[in-house]
Amino acid sequence: MVAAVARAAVGVPRFAFCRLRVPDPVFPSTDPDWRAVLLHPLAVAAVLLLPIVFLLGPLPIDETRYLAVAWEMRQTGEFLVPHLNGATYAHKPPLLFWLINAGWLLTGVHAWTARAMTLLCSLASLVLMQRLALRLTGSTATARTSMWLLLGAIYFALFSNAIMFDVPLATCVLLAMHGILDLANARTRRGVLVTGGAIGLGILVKGPVMLLDVAFVALAAPWWSADRLAGRRGRYFGAFALSILVGALIGLAWAVPAALHGGEAYARAIFLNQTLDRIGGVKGTSAHGRPVWWYLVVFPLMLLPWPLMLRAGATKLRELATETPWRFGVAWVLPTFVAFSLVAGKQPHYLLPTIPGVALLLAFARERGALRLRAGAFGAFLVLFGAATAALPWLAPKLPSLAFAADVSPLWGCLIVAIGGALAIGRMRLVQPAGAAVAMVAVGLAIKLAVLQGSGDRYDIRALATRIHDAQEAGRPVVHLGWHHGVFEFAGRLTQPVPALDTLEAFQAWAHEHPDGYVVSFYRRFRFRADPVYAQKFRGGEVSMWNAADALASGVDPASSHAGDEPDESDD
Repeated sequence: MVAAVARAAVGVPRFAFCRLRVPDPVFPSTDPDWRAVLLHPLAVAAVLLLPIVFLLGPLPIDETRYLAVAWEMRQTGEFLVPHLNGATYAHKPPLLFWLINAGWLLTGVHAWTARAMTLLCSLASLVLMQRLALRLTGSTATARTSMWLLLGAIYFALFSNAIMFDVPLATCVLLAMHGILDLANARTRRGVLVTGGAIGLGILVKGPVMLLDVAFVALAAPWWSADRLAGRRGRYFGAFALSILVGALIGLAWAVPAALHGGEAYARAIFLNQTLDRIGGVKGTSAHGRPVWWYLVVFPLMLLPWPLMLRAGATKLRELATETPWRFGVAWVLPTFVAFSLVAGKQPHYLLPTIPGVALLLAFARERGALRLRAGAFGAFLVLFGAATAALPWLAPKLPSLAFAADVSPLWGCLIVAIGGALAIGRMRLVQPAGAAVAMVAVGLAIKLAVLQGSGDRYDIRALATRIHDAQEAGRPVVHLGWHHGVFEFAGRLTQPVPALDTLEAFQAWAHEHPDGYVVSFYRRFRFRADPVYAQKFRGGEVSMWNAADALASGVDPASSHAGDEPDESDD
């Protein structure tokens, strides 16, 4: 990895927005130019993305849940079958949880360790992106541009330090692309090992969806690499089939023992239910079911600012149609996009591993003169977005859905307006993507800092989680009304599950048996008339803790609303 990073740092882009011209190579033989190092995409990424690793706590519901699974692994010593709240957890394979626990061996138990793991995967993805573009195009300029385009895509920037699975999956996908290139170049042994290893790691990150991210570009190799495959297509496809087998064996090396150890229900879940639930086509049977056209609206937003900034020349784009890098990128992005659109379950982050493919296409087209950079529209967009952000304190009281943003300082919006204004004013001088990428990552940083500043304790559940921990240690049982997604487990370093009860009738029966216990809930339909022993704002609502006997005696407040920000019951 160190060697790969060093190779990736051979060239540094002209940072036109700052009017700097950085010489190549990064380390001249006699006089190192440290400006070149500081303006390299990896350095910019580290500087702008690292603060959030240490400043932003885990966000409910997803990040707290994944930390809870990793914490339970550590507490129980059960590393084969993930658990959440004492029950087997079949929604995700274990690799990310293993990585978090490996990090904890070095740093101690901290939430920032998990963010740092994802950030390392982001930096590795940038290195792999640069090397892939260089291998396909032979151009260091295109390779550097591809790094900036990937780093600057807002969705990649926002997820680059999130405790989620999609950036590690993107790293595996990029590694697999290198292996597929090896197979096409007749480096069969290395290609099988790299492709198979990447597929196996991807399966351990997020399951069989890894195959959907890499299969199409591999199957289309006769189209994008016809000359290299002349007379050896059978050998190539045989090697790719062997790579899939290697990847499957890596995944099965965990899945089979885990299925045997976890029981029949767990085995059925990891082998069938999770995948079928996401591809189910019947409304109401798939997780996150959305219409087939949904990604057409969402994906361009994930790629901002580039859809606003890049203008295409149709004639020159047509000239690229026979070029290997262009065809490789099209075979990577287009069929994968269509396949995910046909799957009933849709979430924006499902498409995150295809963003490097888009970066490759855009970088190649730009260096060939088929795309021009226009900063005016992006600058205007940031000015409008920043103005809306600055107005949040005044809009939030009027819009209940924005209640969580009531305390966000207008200064964050003003900062975004300033960035947008600078881009608009300097649009004629912004001839390279580097400046726009830095601006977009800076905006992403401002958004997360605004969340950190404005949310107060809405996303910090540690005080209540500590109360739950102390009650359990004192022998006083605690239950939660409604499923809590393990939100308290890591924050309170709990060593016992918090049972979840679905109905008031179940709570009443439990409270009769445990009058000395406590009941907790963040669901609005479970608001008791008794005064809580503790309450705080939580996301867009409130979470409270009551004495079980008081809650039982008082009953539920008839004015309790069944609407609100109740967390999605599905896990992704």
